[in-house]
Amino acid sequence: MEARRALNRSDSLPAPARAARSFRKNFIFKVKRNQRVDFMLFALVIGLLCFGLIMLFSASQNTSREHIYSIIARQAALAVLGLAGMFFASRLDYHVYKRHYIPIFAVAIILMFAVPIWGMASHGATRQIEIGPINLQPSELCKFALVIYLAALLSGKKNSDLTQVKNVFRYFAVLGCIALACFFQSHLSAMLLILMVGFIMLFVAGLPKGWIIGMGTMVAGVGVALAVLEPYRLRRLLIFLDPFSDVRGDGWQIVNSLYAVGSGGLLGVGFGQSRQKYGYLPEALNDYIYAIVCEELGFVGGIFVLLLFAALVVRGMQISFAARDNFGVYLGFGIVTIVALQVLVNVGVVLSVLPSTGMQLPFFSSGGTSLIIMMYGLGILMNISRSSTQNKI
Repeated sequence: MEARRALNRSDSLPAPARAARSFRKNFIFKVKRNQRVDFMLFALVIGLLCFGLIMLFSASQNTSREHIYSIIARQAALAVLGLAGMFFASRLDYHVYKRHYIPIFAVAIILMFAVPIWGMASHGATRQIEIGPINLQPSELCKFALVIYLAALLSGKKNSDLTQVKNVFRYFAVLGCIALACFFQSHLSAMLLILMVGFIMLFVAGLPKGWIIGMGTMVAGVGVALAVLEPYRLRRLLIFLDPFSDVRGDGWQIVNSLYAVGSGGLLGVGFGQSRQKYGYLPEALNDYIYAIVCEELGFVGGIFVLLLFAALVVRGMQISFAARDNFGVYLGFGIVTIVALQVLVNVGVVLSVLPSTGMQLPFFSSGGTSLIIMMYGLGILMNISRSSTQNKI
């Protein structure tokens, strides 16, 4: 009976999702079904979290001793909160999100549109809301709310047929609503990331390639238009094409990031010995912390960090496509996609492969909302793994 139910569930998946599951079965080691906690996923999360705290401590050495301790104490406290959230999410049946996906998404959208009205300015942009002692960045919450919303609809019979134009427009209307909220925040990087997550999930669910190509072209055109029409975005784009044309101006951040990566060589200059963090790399604690990793630990250290993230993504994909129902498949896949895209975008910016954005490196960059919500999302992934190991639907 269990085999028949698993077969029926597999046949109900669209072709891209079935292909991904086949890849997991043939090329990735199988999920062990005799464990209650996914030890490998947990070990990777703890490893990245500890590694990130160590590198954040090193990157903050250009400040006073009291400031260093305050930075690390704050990040460690946030890490503890993240671990508590991850533990809670790992114990909460992930199907609860399917039952309440509409209010979850509605709250995220309301907060997104509330930012331009009640938000607080930080680093020249208004993207956070102050709720008591917490500075919440709604775009981080919106990423996971969108994944829950899409997973709930795509796993249902009524809205999963993406050959029907009305269903396709419904999904695109949701993505357009989020894009509009990001536009009011002048948060182009979050807009592009969220749209990419949505398009990838829809593609895996069976959206015809023509829709993907058409909408992708439209989004790219809108992105170029926004960059060209906004002076500071146009400067970023031009500096990305030739950062050394204005080394002491707009190209300062990118050039010093490249200097940090290049000076690291094979094995790095040594832990804590970075020179670029002493005033040369303004965002050494946030968006450009990977440059400090490469400078101090070299090519080997930089590749090791990427391998840890790659192992996390592989394990996450493995768990997702081993889920016992379609909602678990789409939910886990969406969470892993967020992690993968954030790492790719952040590292691409540091290496000057992509234009400069405000994308943080998970577990490494200083910040509260991103770390806590990311770890909660990975806790959901752990619950998907737990449910599959216990043979629950």
